[in-house]
Amino acid sequence: MNILFCNNPFDTKTVDPDFDDEFTAAKANGFNTHLFSFEILSKEKDGTNAVRKIKASATLQTIIYRGWMLKPADYGILYDALLLKNYQLVNTAVEYQNCHYLPDSYPFIKAYTPKTVWIKMQDGKLNMSTVWDTLKTFGNAPLIVKDYVKSQKHYWDTACYIPNASDTEKAASVINRFLQLQGEDLNEGIVLREFIDLDDLTVHSKSGMPLKQEYRLFYVHGNLIGCYNYWEEGDYTSTEKPPIDFFTQIAQNIESNFFSLDIAKTKSGEWIIIETGDGQVAGIPDSADKHQFYALLNNFVAS
Repeated sequence: MNILFCNNPFDTKTVDPDFDDEFTAAKANGFNTHLFSFEILSKEKDGTNAVRKIKASATLQTIIYRGWMLKPADYGILYDALLLKNYQLVNTAVEYQNCHYLPDSYPFIKAYTPKTVWIKMQDGKLNMSTVWDTLKTFGNAPLIVKDYVKSQKHYWDTACYIPNASDTEKAASVINRFLQLQGEDLNEGIVLREFIDLDDLTVHSKSGMPLKQEYRLFYVHGNLIGCYNYWEEGDYTSTEKPPIDFFTQIAQNIESNFFSLDIAKTKSGEWIIIETGDGQVAGIPDSADKHQFYALLNNFVAS
């Protein structure tokens, strides 16, 4: 089995230091490791040059990417460049976007996640009249704002949380600050989601953001390969464990071969899905057993 990591931009023969422990775990579990230039791909949009140091395979083989998030267009460039060398990424560009962009994953998880509405940017601008009309559909409910992929949750009060959807002045302030912080990294537009109160865990030691009882699950071909505490801070030992069978059943209908599922327990006692992520770019918590993760990943991808 093959796995692809970003190289170290200062030493292209070595892996990006942030993925060194995963690289070691992958090799220990029998993966053939390959490196490419994330910088050339994301900045120059040159897939051929980005993968130039990867030797072509004599036969078509599956390869899994583990690295920094890619915008779907860049992922498509990488997919095509690897295919020319007889390596096929585990997810097609469509399957990648299915779980990387919340609006694309929403049809798969709508029944199990908070009410969500999105507004796409037009010519680099946000239509504020559409924003005001959308806010009205939430009544007085509290909301969070993000783009198609990320939030600014560590700027919780100023760029993420809107206490009352009918307070247009506060909503405008939060949305504008969010857009300012995202800058060129903004993905497609904004997403407005009803805020659901989750079981408390602790408060983030640096940002002061409230941390909730959340978990990250990883699935390969519908098989669970990891269930991890989402936050490194907080005491999870006394909390109720997630209903794995329930979420595994939902996972069977998500159109992706390798993805993550972020879940949480509400204060009313229900378990919900926060969002999905493509498994190739979803982070593994520092405390996770990387060797076990890669052992199971190899087993289920190869089977």
